Amino acid sequence: MSKQPSFKRARPSAVGQSTLFGWVKELVELTETFPEFRRLGTAGDAAGRQWILKTLAGLGIEDVTEQTYPVTVRHYREWQLTVGDAEVECFFMNGAEFTGVEGVEGELVYVGSKIDPSLDLTGKIVLFDLKSGPAMKGAAFESVAEYVHDPDGVLVNSTVGGTGGPAPSNFPAPYYEAARLGAVGFVAVFAGRPADVDSFFADPTGMVQTKIPGLFLKGSVGAALLEKLKSGANALRGRIRLLGEALESTSGNIVARIPGQKPDAMLVNTHHDAGWSGAVQDASGVAVVMGLAAFYSRFPSNYIQKDLYFVFNGCHYTWNYPFGANKFAEMNPEVMERLVLCFGVEHIGKRFIGVDGEMVDTGEVEPRFLWAPRNRMLFDAAVGALQKNDLRSTAITKAGAIPLYGETQSYFLQGIPCFSIMSMPEYLFFAEDTLDKVAEDQLEPVMSTVLDIMDAAMYMPKTWITQIDK
Repeated sequence: MSKQPSFKRARPSAVGQSTLFGWVKELVELTETFPEFRRLGTAGDAAGRQWILKTLAGLGIEDVTEQTYPVTVRHYREWQLTVGDAEVECFFMNGAEFTGVEGVEGELVYVGSKIDPSLDLTGKIVLFDLKSGPAMKGAAFESVAEYVHDPDGVLVNSTVGGTGGPAPSNFPAPYYEAARLGAVGFVAVFAGRPADVDSFFADPTGMVQTKIPGLFLKGSVGAALLEKLKSGANALRGRIRLLGEALESTSGNIVARIPGQKPDAMLVNTHHDAGWSGAVQDASGVAVVMGLAAFYSRFPSNYIQKDLYFVFNGCHYTWNYPFGANKFAEMNPEVMERLVLCFGVEHIGKRFIGVDGEMVDTGEVEPRFLWAPRNRMLFDAAVGALQKNDLRSTAITKAGAIPLYGETQSYFLQGIPCFSIMSMPEYLFFAEDTLDKVAEDQLEPVMSTVLDIMDAAMYMPKTWITQIDK
C-alpha cells in the first residue's frame, strides 16, 4: 500500500536510544561519586552542571550559557534516633531543624496516622504513621483523561505510583501540627508501605519547613518500635540527634539556544538536580532534552521558524517551586515576552511496585500523563504524535483534572500554553531511583513525540497557538 503524500521536509537524523541511555548512565555514574549526590548547591550539583555544559558543547551547540543564582543549602551530616539504650535505624527529614550535639530528648508518644489537635505534646517526641499513597488505580484514567494511548489495554489493571505512591498522602501537615502542639521532635514511619524503605528525600511535595527535628523510619523498624512502646510498663524516652548546617551556595540553569527566523520562541525544559542517583528523576529528562537540542542544532536554520530554548533547571528540590524555572523567568524577561509554547520532559521510568518489602519490576512502563494546551490543533498534534511513536500507557489529561506538575508549571501559571510529560513512580523520591529503573526503550519514543509536536507548532502563528478552542 502506498504512503499518503506529504509535504513535510526531510529531517536530519536524531540521536538514538544508545546515545540517550549513555547520557543517563554518565550522569548517574558521576552523581554517585558525591556523598550528597546532585542535591542543590552541593559539589554534585556543580559537577552535574559542568557535565551538561561539556556534553552540549561536544554536540557542537554554540550558544550555551550557565545562569547561576545563590541558594541556601541545608547539609545533613549526622542523624540518629536512640530509644532507651538502643539506636534505631532512621533517615533525616529534608527541611527539618538541626539539633545541638546533645540532641533533643523527650517521652515517645505514638499518635497513629492523625494528630488530635487537643493533645498536649509539650516536650514529647511524636511517633506518627505515614499513609501510603496516592497510588491511582488505572481504571481512574477514564475519569481524568481526555485521550489514552493504551492499545493493549494494560492500564486498567495498572496503577500510577506503584503500590505505595511517590509520597505519603497524610504528610507533611502533621509535622507542623506536632510542632504547634509543643513537640520537640517528629518521627514518621512508612507504616504498611509494601516497599520497606526510609530514604525519602523529596522536593516540596514532601519537604518540611524548618520547625523541629524530624526523622523517617522504615515500616519494619517502626513496627518493632511500636511493639516495644506498647509492651513496656513505663514510658519510653527517645533522643534525636540531627547535625548539620545551613550554608549559602550556588546553583544554576543551563540554557542552550538554537536561533530561529522569527522572534516568537518555544522552550523545552527539565531539571538536573536530584536527591539521590536521580536516574529517572531526572537524568532521563536531561537526556531527552539534550537529544532534542542536538536534533535542532543539526536542522537547517531557515526551517527553524521560532527561537528554541532548551533549559536544564536547578533547584527543583527547594521552595518557590519550581525554583529553577522561576529563576529562568526572572533572569530572562526578554525571552519570556516572546514565549508562545513550552514543553516539560521528566521521569521516563519503568513500573516497579513494592512487594514483601522489595521493589519488583513489572516489565511495564510507568504510566505517564501528558498535559496539553486547550487548543484543538495542538491537541490533535499530540494525539497523532502518541500514536505515531506508540507511546503506550500515556494519557492526555482533561483540563483541570490533575494539576500540572514539574518544571513547566512555572510557565503554565503565567498563562503560557504548555505541554508536560511525566510519570510519578513509587520510587521517585527514594534511594531506589537507580539506573535499572530507567525505561531505556522509551527514551527515543518520548523524544520523538515531543519533536513531532514541536514540528507541528513550528509553523503556527502565535494567535493559533494561544487560542483556547477546546
